[in-house]
Amino acid sequence: MEERKVRELEEAIEKRNYVRAVKIAEDLGRSRDEIKQFQVQAIKQFIIEYRNPQGAMNLIKEYQINQEELQHLLQEVHQELKEKGYSDKRQFDIQRMDYLTLERWIDEYIGKF
Repeated sequence: MEERKVRELEEAIEKRNYVRAVKIAEDLGRSRDEIKQFQVQAIKQFIIEYRNPQGAMNLIKEYQINQEELQHLLQEVHQELKEKGYSDKRQFDIQRMDYLTLERWIDEYIGKF
């Protein structure tokens, strides 16, 4: 049973399904630090890749990320954006009816948490 769960965890990580990885790691009784890494990756994914503010906020609440941890996470996101050259990439935001850079999107939706 546990061997199957370990394979499921590896598969979730390989497929970049970090929300699932969190659940499986919790079921396996993995360390809090390991689970926290998957939680951070899941939140970053919802912010950077999906641009899903509701999903990101739900994960932040579910994972009980405090304000200090959130600010640190957002700093990491900004750094990753600069390193990957995504900081100027704009995407249309239907709620704002404007093209927003990811940094502005983060400030609009997540930074006000």
